Amino acid sequence: MATRLATADADLLLGDATRSRSRHSCSLALVSRDDPWDIDRVMEFVDARLADAPRFRQRIRYVPFGLARAVWVDDPDFDLSFHVRRSALPAPGGMRQLADLVARLVDRPLEPGRPLWELYLIEGLADGRLAVLTKTHHVLLGGPNAVDLAQVLMTDERASADVDEVATWTPVPSPGDGVLVLDALITIATDPLELVRRSARLVNAVERASRGLVGAASLTVLRPPGGLSEMFRTSRPRGSRVGLASFPLDQARAIAREHGCKVNDVVLAVLCGALRSWILSCGHPLSTADTLRAIVPMAVSSESGPVEGSEVSAEATSAEIASALIGMPVGEPNPRMRLAQISRETATHRHPRQAVGAKSLARLSGFAPPTLHALGSRAAIMLPSDSYDLVVTNAPGPQHKMFWGDGELAEVYPVPALLDGQALAVSMSSYSGIVYCGFTADRQAVPDVEEIGELISSALDELTGTAR
Repeated sequence: MATRLATADADLLLGDATRSRSRHSCSLALVSRDDPWDIDRVMEFVDARLADAPRFRQRIRYVPFGLARAVWVDDPDFDLSFHVRRSALPAPGGMRQLADLVARLVDRPLEPGRPLWELYLIEGLADGRLAVLTKTHHVLLGGPNAVDLAQVLMTDERASADVDEVATWTPVPSPGDGVLVLDALITIATDPLELVRRSARLVNAVERASRGLVGAASLTVLRPPGGLSEMFRTSRPRGSRVGLASFPLDQARAIAREHGCKVNDVVLAVLCGALRSWILSCGHPLSTADTLRAIVPMAVSSESGPVEGSEVSAEATSAEIASALIGMPVGEPNPRMRLAQISRETATHRHPRQAVGAKSLARLSGFAPPTLHALGSRAAIMLPSDSYDLVVTNAPGPQHKMFWGDGELAEVYPVPALLDGQALAVSMSSYSGIVYCGFTADRQAVPDVEEIGELISSALDELTGTAR
């Protein structure tokens, strides 16, 4: 049985979207295990987990003549070995070499005639750990039960050493072209606006108007071209670079307690300080009034209404993200003032009835941050690209140890999607007492993105020094 794509999902497929790095989100997990890895056992684990996520065995099928939106159908030729791939670093591989490999894998196009996801098992790390890179197209995040592939594979319990028997998957036959055309004609007859909605221009306009920004009035005043914003834009994509960083969550919590603000404010202030130092190192002068406009997801709401912070279920992972335009005061030299300004801005946009806090997100099924990062990118895609300078997503995760197969999940780095025209994207997730940061940058516009990650520690120390 074919399921028609929602309007927002169909918009994500406009153009050659499967080849675009702006249409898929990635997650990099480092997994430790005492014994050598059995790749066959890893494949069996992935196969078993996909039984609970049927969308990852489906592909997109377009309706003849474009009479209606495309549909989801089971892939009769689904080949798990095509999607789960092995790669390796020249041993002993370090984090810098791993980030370079991830950047190349991020840029590889997805195969449009197959399910739109990939998984790379990367061996050769110096400490014997296995790196797992998942790549999920944003269209897979539509629907009430959709989650990111990384969330499907990360579990609260270690997988049993015994091989569990997995039921054989049998694809449902795909309808013929005649059936799809007839169904499209019936849809047009009952809903004459269906053909109008097929217009890409109208779809974009409707989505941008309906999703909007919290505090969208600020979009009416756009800065003239040139200046600070141009450092974070690119008109000719030249491949990606990836940077990775981390810092202790307890240190951010201590700063938040001292200043009476949210931990999220501290995380954003740390990023702001690192960006300020990087901009200055590039020789770009800054005035006190200089700010970067960042799209920051602020709330999650389900299809049935706002998701209460005290009663969040797994449905929240398929909810829509409400984003806010936050000014990052990179021109402010005083770290205490930077934190105070960010705290005031986020408080202005915060909606208590819609906000999903760290404790609530930690209760979501699996490891929710990859799904929330992807939803944040989906929301930003629908907005005018000249209304912001960069996308920043921050998703708190569980603070207890989790597992990937029969190995322990040691580190998890989000690798954000780099949207069209943007030179830098940032994602941050907390897990087991550590905040992990991922930076995706255009290779030509920001060739030294790893330096931003290295400046994170200095920015955190700056804020720590403001404590009484």
